[in-house]
Amino acid sequence: MNANAPISPNAIGAVLEATARNHDVMNYGRLVEQFNLPPLDGAWSAHPLSSIFEVLDQEDAAANRPFRTSVVVAVETNTPGSGYFEALERLKNIPDPGTPAARDALWAGELQAAHNYPWP
Repeated sequence: MNANAPISPNAIGAVLEATARNHDVMNYGRLVEQFNLPPLDGAWSAHPLSSIFEVLDQEDAAANRPFRTSVVVAVETNTPGSGYFEALERLKNIPDPGTPAARDALWAGELQAAHNYPWP
């Protein structure tokens, strides 16, 4: 893909749906590589995936679906980043439970829902 061309949220959404249908997860880096996006440098809010994930999360919340972004995890932690939990709270009114164990349990439930959802 052309590194200068904007990536469609639908294209990334389709990859995340396929990952969910396969009852799998993928890491942020693999998604960055697959779509030839800039490297993740810690400035998440400025990264193209941040705005794309926002679009997808808004669509999923509006449709009362599990977040497709549930299938994307950080290599270091094997869990989503903090923005994921912020989006759950903001878009689905699911408060961030605060502790790592409670966050893991919240994410595990949303991931299972994404894996079981009948994606097209």
